[in-house]
Amino acid sequence: MVNPEPMKYVLLIFISAFLCPTPGRAEKDRQAAVSAFVPDTAGLRDASGLISPWQLLVDDYLVEKKENVQRVYHPFTKSRQNPVLVADKPWEGRMVYLYGTVLRGAKGKGYRIWYHSWSHEYRSLYATSQDGLTWEKPGLGIISYNGSKANNIFFRRTKEDHLPQVIYMPWEKDPGRRYKLLNYDYGRTKPDHLVSGFWGAYSADGMHWTDVAHNPVLKDPGDVGNFVWDGHTQRYIGYPKIFAPVRGYNRRTVGFTATKDFEHWPSTQLILAPDETDDRWASLKNQRTEFYGLSGFPYASGYIGFLWIFHITDGLNDGPIYCELVSSRDGISWVREQAVNSERIPILPVGPKGAWDQGMVFTPNHPLMDKDSIRLWYGGSGVTHGSDDDSARSSIGLATLRKDGFASIDASGAVGTLTTKPLKNLRGLLFVNANARAGSLKVEVLTENGKVLSGFSSGECNVIQCDGTALQISWQKHKRLPDTDKALRLRFVLENASLYSFMGGKGVDLFYPARKQGIRLGFEKEKNKSPESRAYRLVGNVVIEKDTAAVSGNKEIARFPADPLQQAKIELLNSDQPGDRFTLEAVIKTTNDKQMRLFSNYRGTGELVSGELLFDFDPSGNQNPGLRFIANGQTVQSKPLKFDDGRAHQLAVTYDRGEVILYLDAVVVGRGQLKYGSTHLSTGGAVRPYFEQPEALPEVGIRLAGNLYVGGDVDGRFVNYKDETTPLPQAQFAGLIEGLHIEYEVLTASEIQNLSGREIR
Repeated sequence: MVNPEPMKYVLLIFISAFLCPTPGRAEKDRQAAVSAFVPDTAGLRDASGLISPWQLLVDDYLVEKKENVQRVYHPFTKSRQNPVLVADKPWEGRMVYLYGTVLRGAKGKGYRIWYHSWSHEYRSLYATSQDGLTWEKPGLGIISYNGSKANNIFFRRTKEDHLPQVIYMPWEKDPGRRYKLLNYDYGRTKPDHLVSGFWGAYSADGMHWTDVAHNPVLKDPGDVGNFVWDGHTQRYIGYPKIFAPVRGYNRRTVGFTATKDFEHWPSTQLILAPDETDDRWASLKNQRTEFYGLSGFPYASGYIGFLWIFHITDGLNDGPIYCELVSSRDGISWVREQAVNSERIPILPVGPKGAWDQGMVFTPNHPLMDKDSIRLWYGGSGVTHGSDDDSARSSIGLATLRKDGFASIDASGAVGTLTTKPLKNLRGLLFVNANARAGSLKVEVLTENGKVLSGFSSGECNVIQCDGTALQISWQKHKRLPDTDKALRLRFVLENASLYSFMGGKGVDLFYPARKQGIRLGFEKEKNKSPESRAYRLVGNVVIEKDTAAVSGNKEIARFPADPLQQAKIELLNSDQPGDRFTLEAVIKTTNDKQMRLFSNYRGTGELVSGELLFDFDPSGNQNPGLRFIANGQTVQSKPLKFDDGRAHQLAVTYDRGEVILYLDAVVVGRGQLKYGSTHLSTGGAVRPYFEQPEALPEVGIRLAGNLYVGGDVDGRFVNYKDETTPLPQAQFAGLIEGLHIEYEVLTASEIQNLSGREIR
């Protein structure tokens, strides 16, 4: 919806406010009122109806405290009529896929789908439906097949173009560009001038297309990607697949790209890689998890993503693919589901044994909102990725989910509470999406300091005891939230109830901008913590001990052995997303005069690429740089420096959206500017740099394919499909380290100097 009628929604809010709290009202009346409520999204340019002022509770971004409640994730419910679209035309073969797009009909009724098939070559196809269950494949008269244009093939460059992603923008001034197409072409067939990558095209009706002038619009190597219009930031965003070194393997990961100019996309930068929980299932050599793709899209006041989880079971390229939920506030930094017993719940699982979708499932670039539910058409296959079963079939199905129903905060048995952080712009009417049919839900309004406001206590709140997606909260003397510019908190009080989301005005956000807590590691205070609560993990022969000779007094320090063949390093937990502004610092003491690692996420072989970082030093003063920093395949270094004097020295580097400054003892010794872009590993292990648009994506910053290590590189071997290398330990740290800091801000020279004197926790 592009421009809703404000008076319509005011009336619907008024109706829904009185229906549900009355226990004796008819169920159908309550449901009709709450399902009709749609928030005003005027000005957001959201053709899919997914953006709204509602606040989801899929993660803890807004949450300060939870008591006697738990977060429960909810998968989509698959239709009993699945599959709803099958390959039944000669040009479709046995396999139809939905990596594409589903939109409403041109006049707002029914549905349209852009999908593709595989039968020795790819074909891009179009179909329509009145109900989303029964699909018609019209004879478009556009592309010839076996001498006839009586088919639903809408587009063709070569036999290798596929993955048709459609972005519909009805507000586009040029009617010939209201539909925009992105699809991937491998560029291996005629015409010879084709280059592999994502190609763009325009259309007035979604069926007849004209290529953009400068194709491909994105040359990155990944052959899977999802692209949408982002109404929050008023730009196009995309999540292509890229390859990055992750814990010994060259894996499929998720990248990010964004542009306001559809015809010029900057290079894809790494944002999301498999963590250790993803590999917990693996029991055999070379089994691992990779990310086959991400359907990321703006939803409500943030972003929702369906992450395609690929379990490689044969060690090569075969295994099932299913979807997990991820969430974000900016579309770049994504929050994974909370693991329960080392397992994350699929948002869209594969089907049971024998089902049409038992092997793989894939999602389009975004779902659609349908009143009080989400409709998601998806591709499914009866075989796993890499299967050589010639009889395999793939089809398209439909799944549904409650509006905002990805996750809920549940209280069962004892009364539970959820208290938000201080919120700004919280005002007007307050609504909840909740199910309290078997219990109750009440809301308190608190000051920034946590004091309950008079007239807004739980005892004065009119109790919710029903199920609805837009239930109005009121109090005995108040129908609206306090009219104030001050920050407020909400406390939800639940008993046998589930809370999915809430809405209390537009532009609600944290009063205090959320800044990630840095890692301030002092071994003196860390030693008495339990291993699971520490900010680090010791690997190999690192020893935590008293340093009586003192870096700075009688303190606990980390001592690394002098033998370079002894494995010794420290893993810094939760350090994989330094971001766009950060500082790395350490106080070290070494008697060796060789090149040594300080901070590293490097596979230990070959050129460094995106997802890897290296901060090392050489105190000898010889030919090597004294300090060196490498990120996204680019290097900033100082001249040779001599500081092998047996004394303690402070080493630091700052990164400020590409500007790098190197410090030795709080004195600037080197600086440089890194280009925005990335350096990727291909499937074959070749290194490919992409720096076409140097000013495009400063906000992505540095995202790593795993945690940072201190003193050495990531573990052992590196596997690139069938090729395996085992690098020898190199440039390992020898000596002692008093403390380490990772600050998610850019410190000045004086602040860096004061770090070693700060309270270290």
